[in-house]
Amino acid sequence: MREAEQVFRVLLVAGMSALLPNLKGGSLSRPHFDALACHDAAASGASCQVCETKFKLCKGHYVYEPFTVVLFEAILTVLLGVLATFLAVSTRRGVQLLLDWRSVGLILPVGAIYAVGDLMDLAAARSVSGTTLLVAAQLRLPLCALLRWVLLRRGQSALQWLLLLVISLLCVGHVVHDLGDTVVAGEVGAEGSWIAASADELLRSLPLILGKCIISCGGAVHAEYFLQHSAMPLWVTQVHFKFATILGALAVAAWQGRRGGRIFASTWDGHLFSHLPPSTLPGDPRVPFFGGWDGNTWILAACLILNNFLVAEQMRKLTSVSKRPGRGFWTALGRTWPTPLGW
Repeated sequence: MREAEQVFRVLLVAGMSALLPNLKGGSLSRPHFDALACHDAAASGASCQVCETKFKLCKGHYVYEPFTVVLFEAILTVLLGVLATFLAVSTRRGVQLLLDWRSVGLILPVGAIYAVGDLMDLAAARSVSGTTLLVAAQLRLPLCALLRWVLLRRGQSALQWLLLLVISLLCVGHVVHDLGDTVVAGEVGAEGSWIAASADELLRSLPLILGKCIISCGGAVHAEYFLQHSAMPLWVTQVHFKFATILGALAVAAWQGRRGGRIFASTWDGHLFSHLPPSTLPGDPRVPFFGGWDGNTWILAACLILNNFLVAEQMRKLTSVSKRPGRGFWTALGRTWPTPLGW
């Protein structure tokens, strides 16, 4: 019974992790193809892929600020954690737990770095597909095991290392085979899957993708050690962690100069926004902070919040490596089923 519970826990967390990259890709606007331009280019002897690359027609874009999603889910997670803490314990005890500065000091650096990682992930999703992010995510399995061995001295047996590598390679091979044998810009295969907007965009996105992998694995190993050696309730831990994420996100926003302007603009100013939502004209009213959000964006934010608590709960009972094989399972399974939202 205990083994079945662990398997269910791993698959639940891994399924959410495999879903998130496609949700981020689904938040991109759909590309608009200029049929006449493609027809003229094809008539002159250019292939469709060359046409799409030249006219940048295969690349979607965010019409909202990705920073707002990271900040919103962090703030809401903190509020939910504070509410749950005061519902679970007395007010005095809740204040003591929430103001435990030792716990805050241990979590603060990791939470702040995770904010940078989330922004890097969203930035990479501008230029590469959700499938590409999933392929890169499979490298986290051996990387996480390696960091766990280096930092915690908790190694794997030779057979376990072999299985980790085989699982990672099979997951990557499955997705790559499903996409086809080309990685150039534009649509690939009958289902219109694609790798990146262009070869240059793929190269520019690699540091972002690798940085996110390192941050994710390092944070997972740190969280495994902290959560398994701490008597702090899960809700309180999430408050401390996401408070640090808020600080990290605000620091990044200040560095990028986004404290006002685009984020809190009340109109779609053509000088501020190069991309507008469908059927929106320059000068139209805009909801500050939430401008450009649609149903996909709200689903993404809700799943990020749920994922915060699922992963933290898993780390109390399982290892930082355990969700990676499950994620590979969901990645492979997800590629064989048509998704209802068209991702």
